[in-house]
Amino acid sequence: MAVGGVVGAVVGGLAGRAAGEAVNPSAEEAHWRGRYTEEAYYEEGRSFDDYGPAYRYGIEARSRWGDWDEAQDSLASEWESWRGGSSLDWEQARPASRAAWDRVDPIYRGGGDLKNYGTGMPSTDSSLRTGAADASVADTGEVRETLEDLLEVCRDGEYGFTACAEQVKRPDLKNILLQRAQDCRRGAQELQQCMARYGGDVNEGGSVLGALHRGWVSVKASLSSYDDKAVMEEAERGEDNALARYRRALKKPLPADVAEIVQRQCEGVQRNHDQVRNLRDQLAAG
Repeated sequence: MAVGGVVGAVVGGLAGRAAGEAVNPSAEEAHWRGRYTEEAYYEEGRSFDDYGPAYRYGIEARSRWGDWDEAQDSLASEWESWRGGSSLDWEQARPASRAAWDRVDPIYRGGGDLKNYGTGMPSTDSSLRTGAADASVADTGEVRETLEDLLEVCRDGEYGFTACAEQVKRPDLKNILLQRAQDCRRGAQELQQCMARYGGDVNEGGSVLGALHRGWVSVKASLSSYDDKAVMEEAERGEDNALARYRRALKKPLPADVAEIVQRQCEGVQRNHDQVRNLRDQLAAG
């Protein structure tokens, strides 16, 4: 058993090193340099000199850690030694580091076809995108259950964002929240179309009534007494839950067509989450 443990550790270390060698730092920097101003967390007037260290830190951190939530405390304490000339504090740098982490994470978790990595083209291997532990694909029943859960997330999100939009005072916040509600509606429609291909009942998987039973009754009843910051905090809590459920779905060995939809929607949820959090932070500071 001891020998087996040593062999396992060695193999795991070699696999991690191989994945790390597959990550191209130059390609990553070029990727983020070309799009950092389009990210939801970007703050007007900041340069790539501010965000570049955060991206590099996220890539380096993924080579040492396997789970972002477990790593966060250590990453926060280490940021000062990594920030270099960046003027961002950790709360400002965190979403950029997380984005860089998420971009290389499938390589560490999934292996597989890396020929398109760093080229801007998606991988053709669904296990690389989903982080599946093996090459098997989920059966139709499991695919339907996953889609139903995410449909529930989208419908709850539409209801929750609409409820928050009804309560905020600032017109710009109201517009943003209503846009996010529409994003959730479109996401639900896309999932319904996908469910139909796998024999799912598109009328299942979440509803306004379901959202009420899962907590929005008490939240909505309280929102009228909240200021804008508190409303945005509720919206962020909703997106925290959505993000966790999408990430859980991505760990399943989904068929390639489903994995592509879930991956793309998860990236949208992440952007929504970061935008809501940044607005909440602005309200707290202002």
